[in-house]
Parts: sequence; structure tokens; C-alpha cells
Amino acid sequence: MKKPFSRIVTMLSYMDGNCVDAWKGEQLLKLKEALEGGTPETDEDLWTDFTERFRDAFTNQNCRSEAYQELCKLKQGDSLDDFFAKFKQLAFEAGVPLDDKGTIETLKHAMTQGLTSAIINSPTFDPTVQVPWTFKEWEEQARKSHLKWKAAAEFT
Repeated sequence: MKKPFSRIVTMLSYMDGNCVDAWKGEQLLKLKEALEGGTPETDEDLWTDFTERFRDAFTNQNCRSEAYQELCKLKQGDSLDDFFAKFKQLAFEAGVPLDDKGTIETLKHAMTQGLTSAIINSPTFDPTVQVPWTFKEWEEQARKSHLKWKAAAEFT
């Protein structure tokens, strides 16, 4: 649709429900006022302003903060794959770089104590190096240590 006016009206026509009815009415009123004030239907500012109001009304403004809080509370469960997938997802949503020192510390506390200890006690871990391990290195070592633990568990 070339006309911003048409885009807005079409989008609003698809919105239905008690939660959006009042907002939808307000947007139609704003659109009417803009047109009556001399704004042409082809003015892209109509669409830009509408989409901004839409995001403000229906986007979780605390998404990053909530993701960070959830990341800090995350604990490893039975599935290491699920744990790392969730950890990476929450870090991304929180805007936290995976290789950041604080993120690595959060990871160490989120894994089981036994797994974190196994990684630290592995022959390749050197706590004295200037450049610490990356997230990828922690993940790879966690997977190796977990496989070793599973293999040993077969014989206990």
C-alpha cells in the first residue's frame, strides 16, 4: 500500500478485542485530526507516528531487564542442550555479550557445582592466563566434562 493512511486503516481493521478497542479508537481519532489539520493521506509521517505509538503501547518496555533477571536466576537442569540454548537466548534478549566477564561468572554459577568444578579442574583450564576463556570455550568444556561424567556414571 503506497498511502500511509491506507496502511494504518488496514492495520487497525485487523485489530480486534477488548484490550485494543480503546487504543484503536484513539488512533482513528488522531488520524482524523491529522487529515482535518491538512496532513495529506500520502504523508509518511502518518505511518511513522502510528508505528511509534503502536510500539509504545504494545511492546514490553522492560524486556531487557526481565531477561537479565531471568538469566541471573537460571539454573542448569537435566538437559545441557536446553540449558545452553536458554542461557544464550536470555543473554541475547538482555543485551549481554556472551564473552563478558560478568556473563561468564553468571554461567559458572548457573551450571551445577559439580560441572563447574569439573571444568575448573580440567587440564586445559588455567586461571592465571591474562585472556580468560570465551563463552564458547566454557560451553565446549562443559559438554566434554558432562560426557565424561555420563560415561563414568554407567559404571557406578
